[in-house]
Amino acid sequence: MKRSIRTENAAPPGGAYSQAISDAGLLFISGQVGKDPVTGELAPTLTDQVQLAIRNLEAVAVAGGGSLETVVKTTCFLADIGQFEVFNRAYEASFPRPFPARSTVGVSLANGLLVEIEGTAVVNGARRR
Repeated sequence: MKRSIRTENAAPPGGAYSQAISDAGLLFISGQVGKDPVTGELAPTLTDQVQLAIRNLEAVAVAGGGSLETVVKTTCFLADIGQFEVFNRAYEASFPRPFPARSTVGVSLANGLLVEIEGTAVVNGARRR
């Protein structure tokens, strides 16, 4: 049964979408950005934005019954694909192993965003093997 997930521990949605949707043992987490959930401030550097986006993704995952360990796939959007190595180092330092499957693409992001990360997690007792 489709269920919307909402937590104050992650940056609030900036539009007409849920932070995540849970259905059939999966949690589909909307793109998370490097904004502080309390102050709304955007982190200043790509490294800081990656770390904060992943903390926001984790907060939504936990609210939906998952964790970073249950994330099986991420899609990452970079404002400057030329900064992939900086992004990759911050991502690697923030995610537990084994890393989820991942796609990373260069896109145009608005309002000073340098990165956005969405994810899919296994939840509700379903087990990742």
